[in-house]
This record gives sequence, C-alpha cells and structure tokens, in this order.
Amino acid sequence: MTTIIEDSFTSGARVSMEMDKDAEELFVFHCPAGQGCIVSKWPLDSHHMPIAMAHYEECCVLERTV
Repeated sequence: MTTIIEDSFTSGARVSMEMDKDAEELFVFHCPAGQGCIVSKWPLDSHHMPIAMAHYEECCVLERTV
C-alpha cells in the first residue's frame, strides 16, 4: 500500500488516500479522533480518481469543521 496524500488535524483525526497498485484499488481512510477508520474503495483508474479525490476533500472539510 502506498500513501498518496495524508492530512492530520489538531483534533487527532486523520484522512489519507492510499493505493494498492497490485490489486489496482484506491482507498480513502477517514479516521475521526478516538474512533475507528471509515474506509472507502474504488478501482484504480482515471475515471475513479476524481471521485476519490472529491471524497477525500469532503472528509477533510468534515474534520476542519469539528
């Protein structure tokens, strides 16, 4: 698994995007402070990359408002 981008927040929350090149999958991990991670998964291709990036940003916005 390779980390593409990761943001950490003062609350202790973390959001990261990772890819598994062998499995051809893209993941967004949204880990709110003190809770388990919520994992979203897409195929690793040019169609799904913008969708995953938008989801990543939505997770970051959620954490910025906490």
